[in-house]
Amino acid sequence: MQHKHVLIHNKVEIVEDREDAVWAMDENYRLTAFNLSFKKRMEQDGWTMVERGMDLKEVYKAGKFFGPCDKGCQQALQLFPTTSRLTHDENGRLHVHEFTFQPFMDTEGDVKGCCIWQKDITREEENKERLLESQLRYREAQEITDFGHWNWDLREDKIQWSNQLFRMFEREPGEFNTTFDATVKIVHPEDRQVLIDDVDRCIKENKIHDMVFRVLLDNGTIRYMHQKGRPYYDENGMPYRMSGTTQDVTKDVLANQQIVEQNHELQNFVRIISHNLRGPISNLLMLSKIYEWGKDEMNDDILKKIELTTEALDQTIKDLHLSLSLKSADKEMFREVLLKDVMKDVDGLLSEEIIKNRATVNTDFSGAEAIFGTKSYVVNIFYNLILNAINYSKEDVPPIIQVNSEQSIDSVVLKFTDNGIGMELTPEKERKIFDMYGRLSGATEGKGFGLYLVKTQVEAMDGKIEVTSEKGVGTTFTITFAKTALT
Repeated sequence: MQHKHVLIHNKVEIVEDREDAVWAMDENYRLTAFNLSFKKRMEQDGWTMVERGMDLKEVYKAGKFFGPCDKGCQQALQLFPTTSRLTHDENGRLHVHEFTFQPFMDTEGDVKGCCIWQKDITREEENKERLLESQLRYREAQEITDFGHWNWDLREDKIQWSNQLFRMFEREPGEFNTTFDATVKIVHPEDRQVLIDDVDRCIKENKIHDMVFRVLLDNGTIRYMHQKGRPYYDENGMPYRMSGTTQDVTKDVLANQQIVEQNHELQNFVRIISHNLRGPISNLLMLSKIYEWGKDEMNDDILKKIELTTEALDQTIKDLHLSLSLKSADKEMFREVLLKDVMKDVDGLLSEEIIKNRATVNTDFSGAEAIFGTKSYVVNIFYNLILNAINYSKEDVPPIIQVNSEQSIDSVVLKFTDNGIGMELTPEKERKIFDMYGRLSGATEGKGFGLYLVKTQVEAMDGKIEVTSEKGVGTTFTITFAKTALT
């Protein structure tokens, strides 16, 4: 038995440098071995004389840190290894400690004592709580945004679905066999082969899988899914799994379809109305031309107002037609447009305005020499933005307009900066500037149709336009186009 105690003592000394408290006792609760952490813990609880042979029954019954040991040791001495936990306040912070009780026996199988190992598992428990909370938040996010994640074992053809995916596809976990073939059968028949081909292509070429397809549920409902994923390869370059996400975008797709239908209806309405108005407008304008002016001053005044109103209505119809034609631009006709050629045309169109207002237009196209689009659109964009800068110049201050081009990996940026009157620009004002007949201010003449056309033409070439302005300093219009192979 003495040999057994020495062996236990040696094993306890092996963990001497650990923060875990490790000790052993015989069947009479006499301390037979311990490490330094156990001694320190005992001293913290008020036990100053810690030595082999001391009776641990009083320590356990004191009910402080070592409270769980009374019951745990009893079970271990009855050949029942066990584990218990203690939540303990240390310096105002709760710590979780785990106690493991293991019986030790002699060669004949008789219990001769118990070994106890205490560990501070606070960090592990906090990590578990954070992980559980993170998983809960992730599940909530999936439910709110209608998306789920999946992982496909290509070798076993087994796909792991998140719970949200089962809900989205209206399948029951455990009942639905989540293989690729079974999943494809849920896809709308017209979209199945497209999905299969895209997945095959992504795996063969190591590309991102990104597509929208329809699924046909058992009750006949059609839903639109946006799926993204990517393949993974082993050290031999063989694909072994693919993972990604699937999001239900039915509401967005249907909403977009409704918007497209409404736009078509609106365009048809505008065409019909404008067609029906063209005849009466032409007749009114013709009558004003054959009217004998100068015989009756009152009639002359009335007819002049009718003529001006009719001309304004005629121009409005033309503006609507132009707007519709821009939004239905044929992108197959887009070509490389050199910016220096655009400026030659604009200089000719604005030569009188530039001279009359003593304006200076500086250009620097070293950052990007060309964009991809339609030259007539680009000319109109330059024309309206430069004319806009001249019209909104400060009184008695010659306008200076700077036009620059820049480019990054995926975009080309044009900037039109002036030293004009500027304005206090709120998000609402910025939106209204680009509305049809919107204007920077009411201080100048004009219908304000120019900036609407600029925005329409920029968007027709897949670009976007933004404006910044400071009152008394000037205004900058920034246009961003996607960069193409030609630019």
